[in-house]
Amino acid sequence: MEQRDAAGYGGCAAAALGAGIALYIWGSSLRTGLHMGMGFEGQARDLSVLWTELPLVLLAGALIPPVAWLLPLRLLRGRGSLRARVLVAAVCTASFLAVSAWGLHAWTNPHHPDHIRLSGVLASDLDQ
Repeated sequence: MEQRDAAGYGGCAAAALGAGIALYIWGSSLRTGLHMGMGFEGQARDLSVLWTELPLVLLAGALIPPVAWLLPLRLLRGRGSLRARVLVAAVCTASFLAVSAWGLHAWTNPHHPDHIRLSGVLASDLDQ
C-alpha cells in the first residue's frame, strides 16, 4: 500500500465514521429530542434544527476527522515505515474522534437547570 492509498482510504473511513458518530450522538441527544417534539403532546416542536444544526453537525463530522487522519501522515512523511505512520495516524484519529464525540455529547445534553449553580458562592445557592 502506498502513501496515497493509505491517505485516501483512511481519510474516507475517518469521514464516514465521523459523520456516523456525529449523527448518532446528535440524533439521540436530549436537546434534539426536545426540539423534535419529545415534550408533552408534541408541544414546543421546533423543526428548524433539521436545517440549522443537522447540516453543521454532519459537515463537521465528515470534514474534520479526515484532517486528523491526514495531518500525522503529512507531518511524518519520509520518517519510518508506512505501517508505523498509518498506526500513528489511526491513534491520532481515534483519540480525536473520542474527544469530539465527548464534546458533542456535552453540547447536546446540557445539564439540568436545577443542577447548575447560578453564582460562584455556595452559601447564596443554599439559602434559596
